[in-house]
Amino acid sequence: MQEPRPQWPPAFLERMQALLGDEFGAFLEALASRRARGLRLNPRKVGRDELARLLGLEMKPVPWCPTGFLVEGGPGLGSHPAHLAGLFYLQDPSAMSVVEVLDPQPDWKVVDLAAAPGGKTTHLVSRLGADGLVFANEVIGHRLRPLHENLDRCGSSGVVTAGVELDHLASLAPGFFDAALLDAPCSGEALLRRDRVVASQWSPAVVAGSGP
Repeated sequence: MQEPRPQWPPAFLERMQALLGDEFGAFLEALASRRARGLRLNPRKVGRDELARLLGLEMKPVPWCPTGFLVEGGPGLGSHPAHLAGLFYLQDPSAMSVVEVLDPQPDWKVVDLAAAPGGKTTHLVSRLGADGLVFANEVIGHRLRPLHENLDRCGSSGVVTAGVELDHLASLAPGFFDAALLDAPCSGEALLRRDRVVASQWSPAVVAGSGP
């Protein structure tokens, strides 16, 4: 089933065609298709069967993420009590692949260099043990609030948050972290399919961080 297609700016289509080449047609088809709705359960708070019972929905596993699931039907889940209680995090299935590819070990110290709003940070926390540490860094000041809210909601422990410029952070703790995660360029393009206004306002300047 297709969703209403936003009016994509010509510059966006030209840029993606140049990047994707022969895959551009498949990219357009994906943009027009129904967006997969995913959630990642919080293993520190709930198991799959209990969460499925609470939501009253079928949960289909995301192949690349043991705690990730696809859900279909039902109302929006953002205001569901189980979400507000931090039993799960609403996240695109593709975004779940990042931490799984990193494959952090339980005792690792990991820095998330662009942490807001917290999807990958909470995923990291769920993969680490009592000896692990996540340093959640976000240099855009107004994005720290949603990061803190999501960490609190999910009951995330073993996390330190900060807003340190990356070159300064590198000089403060050389060799301290076992891994660094940077989901760049933080252009907001993941929102294009969800928000027609965001799609209509896309520009190279926005991607570069200098636009509105």
